[in-house]
Amino acid sequence: MKTDIFRKLVLLSVASFALISCAKDNVSDNTAELMEAGTPVAILEVKSDGITTFNLAGETPPFDSTADLTADEIEFAYALREDEKVARDLYAAFFEKYSLKTFSNISKSEGNHMRAVEILLEYYEIDFPAAGNFGTFADSARQEDYDSLLIMGSTALEAFKVMALLEESNIVSYNSVMADITNSNIKIVVENLGKASENHFRAAIRQITALGGTYAPKLMTQEEYNAMIAKGFEQGKRYRYKNMGDTTNSGKKMNGNKEKRGSVNGKGISTGSSNGTTPGRENRQGQQGKGYRGGK
Repeated sequence: MKTDIFRKLVLLSVASFALISCAKDNVSDNTAELMEAGTPVAILEVKSDGITTFNLAGETPPFDSTADLTADEIEFAYALREDEKVARDLYAAFFEKYSLKTFSNISKSEGNHMRAVEILLEYYEIDFPAAGNFGTFADSARQEDYDSLLIMGSTALEAFKVMALLEESNIVSYNSVMADITNSNIKIVVENLGKASENHFRAAIRQITALGGTYAPKLMTQEEYNAMIAKGFEQGKRYRYKNMGDTTNSGKKMNGNKEKRGSVNGKGISTGSSNGTTPGRENRQGQQGKGYRGGK
């Protein structure tokens, strides 16, 4: 009896392995087919409530081979990761306090955005610190921002207003820096982060309205705000696949053992780059670098 059960378990394991192998092959085959056909594919996935995430498996296939990242680009990309961490951690804290599912859902989405930026850094073989604990930041300015925003969310309504303010700030910052970006792969990530922030901004406004509140834009003009809300939730751009998505910019296997081509510390300062000197230039608002948001 035990032997029969064991045989069935073995057969089940073999069948499961075969199914997993086939699934992996199908993903590769699908990528190859999309490359050959030149069919544009969306990176973002948008739900009916506006929750927007990256299809992480489809992030790097549209990437081009470019020069290695400069110190400014490394610091900028890491700053993006930390900005998304502020949002993730803040919304998670609001969920713990108010138990409203929207906070949890968008917090998880922001975690997905963090991972999207990390994949960009991994594509360029950049060594970067792990995100660390929720609500803690090595950079003192970002820690102060997080702490201040957390205090501002004193009620559920005020917490959604904080969410709207943070997403509005992201939208304006991403738009201001876009013209300065020359790396096509960074541009893909940033324009999709921007689109996700627009959708999450609209989602926050919905919640504010549902709770009987109103929101006045702090960084946009009233005309820009009205136009954005009128659009409703939007899908992201579509891109043609240019590679199989399993190699780095230098042609090595993703996440393999390899020499790093750049590094950044927890304070967002580049400590190494194979393309120029370090650290970066501490750029200002509208420019790539650690200070792309005006020193934050």
